[in-house]
Amino acid sequence: MDTDRRDYEYYEERAEYVKFEDITSSEHNANIFELLVAVNPIEWNKKIYLLEEEIDGDPDEFVVGEGDDLGWLGFFLGRNSHLVELHIKYFPAGKDKMNAFMDGFKHNIWLQELYISTDLGRDGYESLGHMLRNNDALVNLCLHEFDIDLESARGIASMLSNEQYKSLKHLFFVQNDLGIEGLTDIITSLRKQPQLEELKLCGNNVDGDGCLALGYALESWEGASLKKLHLCHNDINDEGLHALATGMTKCNYLEALTLCANPSISAAGLRSLSTFLQSKSCCLERLDLDQMNIDCAGVGALVAGLSSNIPLKCLCLSGNSIEDEGIDALVSSLPKCSKLEELHLSENGGFSAVGLKSLSNVFQTGLNLTQLHLRDNAIDDKGLMALVQGMKSCRSLAKVDLSHNNAVTAVGLQALLRAGRSSLKELELWGMRIGDDGAKVIADALVGNNSMERLYFCPGYSNVTSEGWSAFSRILCDTSSVNDTYISNHTISNIGGYQSHSAPNTTRFHLFLNTNFHSKEVATLKLLMHHGDIDMIPFFRWKLMFLPLVVDWFQRARPCWEAIHLMVPGEQILQFEDMSALHGFFTEEPEAYQSRELSAMYKFVRGMPMLAVGKEEEE
Repeated sequence: MDTDRRDYEYYEERAEYVKFEDITSSEHNANIFELLVAVNPIEWNKKIYLLEEEIDGDPDEFVVGEGDDLGWLGFFLGRNSHLVELHIKYFPAGKDKMNAFMDGFKHNIWLQELYISTDLGRDGYESLGHMLRNNDALVNLCLHEFDIDLESARGIASMLSNEQYKSLKHLFFVQNDLGIEGLTDIITSLRKQPQLEELKLCGNNVDGDGCLALGYALESWEGASLKKLHLCHNDINDEGLHALATGMTKCNYLEALTLCANPSISAAGLRSLSTFLQSKSCCLERLDLDQMNIDCAGVGALVAGLSSNIPLKCLCLSGNSIEDEGIDALVSSLPKCSKLEELHLSENGGFSAVGLKSLSNVFQTGLNLTQLHLRDNAIDDKGLMALVQGMKSCRSLAKVDLSHNNAVTAVGLQALLRAGRSSLKELELWGMRIGDDGAKVIADALVGNNSMERLYFCPGYSNVTSEGWSAFSRILCDTSSVNDTYISNHTISNIGGYQSHSAPNTTRFHLFLNTNFHSKEVATLKLLMHHGDIDMIPFFRWKLMFLPLVVDWFQRARPCWEAIHLMVPGEQILQFEDMSALHGFFTEEPEAYQSRELSAMYKFVRGMPMLAVGKEEEE
């Protein structure tokens, strides 16, 4: 029987009797069929990737081979209720194979996410519409990184315009090189999908005509559910943005707008955007205007909109040309954005102390910023110290990005860390030569600091030597005394980078402890590791009242001891030369831990024998 005559009934009649190894081109594909028919499959991430050739040999890779792989796959997909994601990265040419696959696939009513990165052709998209009509679970449909010609675009438009797919919430077209006519057809078809909550049309040359069509579509969605609109890396101009802004005034739930990398928009277009920001329907929480060549005039055009009390939480203006004058204009509007949490101003050519002083004033207006991004802005120590003057009154700032501001030295870093001591959790210093002096300043600032969690810099570029790493090691675990160990830093989980292999192994190990245990547990573990024979003399002043506390401490510490011994085998410690001192701790048997407890109690009582004897006589 020819493949083009193999309809759903053909596969259904044979499914009960077939052997998977007989109907597939590989054992790997047969294993996928086993998963698809299993009642409750285990050890499967519920994804399948259709590929032309094997990539990693993972269980979710279905390599399309000779024979009827696709027909049977479509049939089993149609009956499967466990699969969550299907990624079609390859599909062979030929109407017969498409029909055989789609005839079964259209019966699937459980699939939630469909990702397509190869052109299925007009017939393929129109056939896909049958599956969309049957499926009430599909939430995400993404077509990305492949060219869509006019005929295919019309097939997609037909698929989207025939019926409203109520479950479909997220629709993405990314880098498809759509022509103007095809793009316009697709955008026009979106009028049938007012239930969409997120629409992404990125890298698809959405010009003036496309914006006009999208504006009309948005207007037709009046009162609809759209929450996120992404239009980055297109060719939107002032007229196009005006048409979009008109349509967006009908979107009463729009929370996020991304327009980055549309450099043809000038101050005139930004005034149209500002008008939208002032509309009663505007409820934007995120506005992304990165890489749009915005200058001081552009910022001036936005000021009226930003001053209109919109519930903005994140404002992205990186990669522009704003400079000091623009900062001053921006700062005048930000106090009205009372909910603003993130401000991105990286890569704007450079800010002097004057501009940063203006920005510093934002912190004194009651604005609760949590993130400030200023990477690559030619900031020096003078500018940074002007900025941190206002930071002293801010208790919400948790993240600062100063990467690639190479004129900042240890002096500026010290001022920053002192100002943000109570709240700062993450500091990014990528591409900066902080050197040993900077490392020591940072380490000193981390003494007694219970907020900092992540400190990022490039170990290979930063000029931090073993001397600088020693400073970090000491603040993570100072073994000079029990008290010094106890008050070491137990909160910071990352120093240097995501995998800072240039750090000493002991430093990395203590960061591992800080990452995987609560700070109180970390303190306990460091005491157990580095003070096997705890000195009891400092506790004598509390006399025998302290003895129950000693017993209680060891009992509460035992679960920590057991947990770390399960996580880190003793033989693993032997692999690291600079951690040999810890080998005894990690090879310690449970009986040895109990001996520690009894030894501490014995030394405590022995240290004050007269009190112990007197206590016995009273009893």
